[in-house]
Amino acid sequence: MSRSTIDLTLLRTAAARLGEELTPEAERAFRRYAELLLEWNQRINLTGLDDWSEIQRRLLVESLGLLPWVDRACAQSQRCRVIDVGTGAGIPGIPLKLLRPKISLTLLDATAKKVHFLELVVRELALLDTTPIHDRAEALAHNPEHRGQYDLATARAVAHLATALELTLPFLRVDGLAVFPKGPAIELELRDSRRALEILGGEIEAVEPMPLTDLVGATGTIVVVRVVRPAPSQYPRRVGLPAKRPLR
Repeated sequence: MSRSTIDLTLLRTAAARLGEELTPEAERAFRRYAELLLEWNQRINLTGLDDWSEIQRRLLVESLGLLPWVDRACAQSQRCRVIDVGTGAGIPGIPLKLLRPKISLTLLDATAKKVHFLELVVRELALLDTTPIHDRAEALAHNPEHRGQYDLATARAVAHLATALELTLPFLRVDGLAVFPKGPAIELELRDSRRALEILGGEIEAVEPMPLTDLVGATGTIVVVRVVRPAPSQYPRRVGLPAKRPLR
């Protein structure tokens, strides 16, 4: 798909709904990101979506819905640190970075090929203070350079909320926020995640409908968790356990 056929009308509409304006620089960056994503997706399956319209709706527009929470998490930070756990193709981290270029962004993924793609995106888009890392959250969260160092964490692709909590909360400073895009039926996950919240030092800050659902084409929920005390040092557990045996 050529750059001229990548229509950003929906993205512009979404940004305007949130009180944002896509600058010419941001539009150029989004177009180049789209080109790279569509090209690489044919080789390494970055996303199950292969139609530009659906990618724009379900990946880019949905990501912008998290912007208000990024702003809240970053309000008191001179250098706001954000980590996107299991970022895959860079969602939601890269769209958020393109509209909030001053954030310090870490893109974490366990698949080397996806991290190679992210490194290319960072170079092509000249993204400052943006670091792709090839590692597992279970390991990196025990690294002192990352543990308790972030203002905001997000994990879009993690299946269960209890697992997502264990893989993100240890990265956050006290009062930091974890923001999770989830599906519409979240009540059971919330109930099953009470133990994880208690163990890991988190409290539910908000559970609200995903904004821009008419543009996304699907309903969803944003779950926001605030860290009220540091996670115990043994968490997250060793690789694979948070998914196999969630804290519930």
